[in-house]
Amino acid sequence: MGLNRHIRRRVNIHAWRARYFWLDTPAGRRAQVATFCFAVLVVILQLIQLAVASLAPPPTGEPVKAVYWWVVQLIILVVSAAISYAMRPKTEKPKPVAGDAPTVEDGADVKHHFGDCWVGDEFLQAWRVTGTKPIKTKGGKK
Repeated sequence: MGLNRHIRRRVNIHAWRARYFWLDTPAGRRAQVATFCFAVLVVILQLIQLAVASLAPPPTGEPVKAVYWWVVQLIILVVSAAISYAMRPKTEKPKPVAGDAPTVEDGADVKHHFGDCWVGDEFLQAWRVTGTKPIKTKGGKK
């Protein structure tokens, strides 16, 4: 029982470290780019192999493989992906919110409510207009 728990805990720790590395570090970003480049390379090699297989005549006595239809389906996939990308809804940048400042009475007493009770009236002790400048972060995704 103790060994199983220890192994599960170590797997969780290493899975968390892998997620942190993959998502939140510059080295993880480089790993993402490298993985994407490798996947693109594999796809290109598979397309070359597909083109060679479709152009080469089959050996005598062997049935013809339907490689041509894979090419047609791949072209349909690329065209439909391009159409989907072009037809997607464009997102608009959010406009700054212009809030109306409520009236605040100077010198009003702060109401104290103790326990669970229902308060029917609104009460604002202070109001401050916040800026509309975007929050800038230094480094990282957060």
